[in-house]
Amino acid sequence: MIGLLWISFAAFAVSLQAQEKPGPEKVRIAVATSSMAFLVPFVAKDLGLYAKHGSEVEIIQMRPNIAMAALISGDIDYVELIGSIIRGAAKGLAVRAISTSIKAPFFSVIAQTKYKSIKDLKGAIVGLTSIGGTNYVSTRLTLRKLGLDPDKDVKLLAIGDEKLMYDAFKIGRVDSVVVAPPFSVQLKREGFPILAQTADYVTIPFSGLGTTIERIKNNRAQVKKLLKAEIEALRLIQTNPAGTTEVIRKRFHMDEKLARESYDVVVNSFSRDGRVPLDGVDILLQIEKDAKQIPATVTPQMVVDASLIDETLKEMGPR
Repeated sequence: MIGLLWISFAAFAVSLQAQEKPGPEKVRIAVATSSMAFLVPFVAKDLGLYAKHGSEVEIIQMRPNIAMAALISGDIDYVELIGSIIRGAAKGLAVRAISTSIKAPFFSVIAQTKYKSIKDLKGAIVGLTSIGGTNYVSTRLTLRKLGLDPDKDVKLLAIGDEKLMYDAFKIGRVDSVVVAPPFSVQLKREGFPILAQTADYVTIPFSGLGTTIERIKNNRAQVKKLLKAEIEALRLIQTNPAGTTEVIRKRFHMDEKLARESYDVVVNSFSRDGRVPLDGVDILLQIEKDAKQIPATVTPQMVVDASLIDETLKEMGPR
């Protein structure tokens, strides 16, 4: 009898302990495409860094405009679309950018073989992921700096996912595409010329985490869990080429050589600590101000909440 009571008590204690220990929080994060632009959340997911810090993350691919609407409605919790977050906040949406993964956009402007320079693209159709996102902004800035008017000299066509862009380019639907690795590396391998690298002409935050002001205010602990995982992912990307290359190989279904070539193209573009560069944010805001899309009084500090990344880095301590 005493043995049975002891077994029952032990079972109750184990059950109670299981109930008291909270499980991982389910979190939904939107990305725009399945590309290297979102390598940080992919590394954090695939190597278990989100889970390590107590988050069960679902990464969902969505167009930027749809993702922003879903964020505001509460259908998703975060977006990795820092450009869309900055523009939305500047227009009065209750959202803020809280970290950045990539300091400069590493898109390549790739053309059909008959084109030899950017200026040859006059009158051409240039394929983009979407109108209004960082891919679009980077393309416009690069074309302008290289002597083409993006409103008059070319036709910018939104195609969607970079795989769709790759396929559209290969069948000749567009004359040029602006894509990130691995698609840029693959097209170069296939003999198509790279006419420009956007990172040579544009320094703006490329991807990074953003969410609503309400979530920042009411669930800072959850936000910092994600930031800790993504900061670890940033550190791993910069210090562990082999591990990162393996994530790239599996995530994008490529051979090891292509995965390593893609890694080598992008590694130096990643942030060291996840902080949002306010000078880059100011560039994005000035574009919107010049187009009279936002008030001239909007400042980077009005669209970025730097407090969370600062708190998180302090909690994590030195590398």
